[in-house]
Amino acid sequence: RAAGPVTGRQRKSVPVVDAARVTAFDVLRAVDERDAYANLVLPDLLRERGLTGRDAALATELAYGTLRGRGTYDAILSTNLDRDLSELDPPVIDALRLGAHQILSTRIPPHAAVSTTVDLTRARIGEGPGKLVNAVLRRVSAQDLDAWVDTIAPASSTEPIERLGLR
Repeated sequence: RAAGPVTGRQRKSVPVVDAARVTAFDVLRAVDERDAYANLVLPDLLRERGLTGRDAALATELAYGTLRGRGTYDAILSTNLDRDLSELDPPVIDALRLGAHQILSTRIPPHAAVSTTVDLTRARIGEGPGKLVNAVLRRVSAQDLDAWVDTIAPASSTEPIERLGLR
């Protein structure tokens, strides 16, 4: 049977997201929702989902790295939003942090980091939040981490401790 014409009103399919990113996102959610310890949650999720080798390494880097850089990423994300970061739903904040980590602190190409994070957001949270994540992460990808720290950190002559904290 032949398919009919595609119309603008047809639903988009739910994106497929790789298990490593989903696992990292689930760790971030567990830490936020239940005050879970990432080092206890992650090994169970890796085992449960059968992630080994490179996939397990990627999930580990994304989860732990995102948590490690949370303060810096939040400061950078805040400058790219038209509202306070705390006004967003917690899962959206975690998706933004995960994307920011991939863009700013890994060798994942920025376009791939944005794309995979938007797919994750659409699959796990929804289409509307996916659009927000896309817009914000595209702005974040305009600079590298050092340039962002220079943009958001106070001049080292006035607030050296705060600047070092962001780094």
